[in-house]
Amino acid sequence: MQTTVDEVRDFLKCDRVIIFKFFPGWGGTTIVESVAPEWMPILPLQISDPCIGEENVEPFKKGLVTAKADIYNAGISPCHIEFLASLQVRANLVVPVSLGDELWGLLTAHHCATPREWQSSEIALLRQLGAQVSIAIQQANLFEQLQTELTERKQAEIALQQLNAELEQRVQERTAQLTETNHRLREKVIEQQQTQLTLLEQTHKLELQAVITRNMAEGICLVRADNSVIVYANPKFEQMFGYDSGELNGQHVSIVNFVTKSVTAEDVSQAIMSTVLENSEATYEVQNVKKDGTPFWCSATTSVFKHPDYGDVLVAVHQDITERKRIEDALRDSEEKFRQLAENIQAVFWMTDNQIQQVLYVSHAYQTIWQRSCEDLYHNYSNWLDAIHPEDRQCVEIEQMRTGQYDKKYRIIRPDGSIRWIRDRAFPIKNELGEVVRIAGIAEDITELEQINLIKSEFIGIVSHELRTPLTAIRAALGLLQTGIYDRKPDKFKRMIEIAAIDSDRLVRLVNDILDLERLESGRAVLEKTSCNAADLIQQAVAGVQAIANQQNITFKIHPTNAQVWAAADAIVQTLTNLLGNAIKFSPADSNITLSVQQQTDRVLFQITDQGRGIPADKLEAIFGRFQQVDASDSRTKGGTGLGLAICRSIINQHGGQIWAESTPSVGSTFFFTLPLPMTNDQSPMTND
Repeated sequence: MQTTVDEVRDFLKCDRVIIFKFFPGWGGTTIVESVAPEWMPILPLQISDPCIGEENVEPFKKGLVTAKADIYNAGISPCHIEFLASLQVRANLVVPVSLGDELWGLLTAHHCATPREWQSSEIALLRQLGAQVSIAIQQANLFEQLQTELTERKQAEIALQQLNAELEQRVQERTAQLTETNHRLREKVIEQQQTQLTLLEQTHKLELQAVITRNMAEGICLVRADNSVIVYANPKFEQMFGYDSGELNGQHVSIVNFVTKSVTAEDVSQAIMSTVLENSEATYEVQNVKKDGTPFWCSATTSVFKHPDYGDVLVAVHQDITERKRIEDALRDSEEKFRQLAENIQAVFWMTDNQIQQVLYVSHAYQTIWQRSCEDLYHNYSNWLDAIHPEDRQCVEIEQMRTGQYDKKYRIIRPDGSIRWIRDRAFPIKNELGEVVRIAGIAEDITELEQINLIKSEFIGIVSHELRTPLTAIRAALGLLQTGIYDRKPDKFKRMIEIAAIDSDRLVRLVNDILDLERLESGRAVLEKTSCNAADLIQQAVAGVQAIANQQNITFKIHPTNAQVWAAADAIVQTLTNLLGNAIKFSPADSNITLSVQQQTDRVLFQITDQGRGIPADKLEAIFGRFQQVDASDSRTKGGTGLGLAICRSIINQHGGQIWAESTPSVGSTFFFTLPLPMTNDQSPMTND
């Protein structure tokens, strides 16, 4: 065992490795220890942790392996922290050592200098070593029991011999009258009888051992320690390696060891022989080879015994574990594929054990979506439910407790107070009795989808209302005409036709604006950008609305500019036309509309200023939304669809620019937007300097 803890400490590069044996009441003692020179040895100490009771030991009985990266952040009691600190422990890895169903002790690795994250390979290694220590202790106990029985038997034989001697002495005293000849004859007969009885007992014992060995499910072979020659192999061993009965007897044991490029069969057999002779016993996994050359894996336990004919003999018990190794490899591959899948999908994969209220696994996407630590969730099962919005929490708890299967949408609250929508689909994992033992699920962030659905619902509601209004007016006007009540009233008849025409035009504009906006925002409208003269764009837009401005005697004041922009000319003319049209609609007669362009470091700023009624401060951003107007009556009195500014923003956004408004009520409003400068050959903005 000393070699075990020394090698484990060397492999793990930790400060201390001990094997600890429990006493009744869960105190105990360290029976073997490997510790770095700079740290306190605890081998002579009787250890009793006042914080440890039956409830703390019970999980170890069930095979619990604990890995504490830092005792101060491991969620353990202050009492236990103080106890570990007194032993200079900062991080520990603890594996139970059991004998049958009883917890015998613990195999523990201590890291004393600093905190340490224990790797899964290190945990798996220590778990395996814990199992090997358990087997070693069991075999040591069995060997001790056999030795005790042998000692007791020898003592009984001595007592029997003493009794016989006393009996013979009494017989000699009572039969003194017999002749010396009869006395010698009696002694000879008794001696022969004893010899025959001993031989008979030994014969029966050997026959029983031979029967047991021949019929064991494991392969057994006996190898001489002095020359590594096989002196016996039971039928199972011969069958396992593909040899005929007796064919292995007299062969060197290396004949069954697998050969690689770097390791010979003799190297393998010599390493096993040295380990067993040094420790009297060893349990290991070894790759062997059959007679036909087929390699296969065995789990072997080898011990040293004294043989009456051959001296020291190694008794090796082999069990074929090839299928188990194949399953383990397949399981590792499957687990690795699952881990890669779980760690690379954007949704959160999770698994819980509801019986012990513990999260068994959660993928790293949890930290991205929930903005909480996976480690905290492992230590505190309630963190998952605590993050759910209070209004949604009860529904999730009820579904989870009832069947373990659900498909729910709910909200979570992040640590920064932001709210995200989650779709969580869970399904139960049942045992062979149909009992739910675990629950697994996938949780995905559907916040953007919920926002899109909300926008879609609002858009459909608004569009249906905006379409219904002109259609209702058209239907009413045509309905009145259909009745014939205006057949003899040409002025009224003409007015109904005008109403229908006006609302038809409004309906066409609305549909066209909706289609333009949808093409822009879906990316189906490709904007071909070129270098454009800002003054030319302004002149085209002004020319398009000049006739409307003239009706109200509105004057355009255009500041001269030679600025160049990188833009889709038609789209920018459409933007300018929309902004100028709005300025005309909301400007009083005989007023001015000013247009100016200012070239900045990396962009060009356009400004359109009117002298209209102005825009309230709380509407300056809202007016760029769909179907948004400063006054709901404007769509009737001023015309328009409420989509013009939304189209302008979409066009400017696709140019990488910005658009906004500033206004003083009763004074006027200014609309601004920016466009990028044309690029030079070196990809830097072109300037007029």
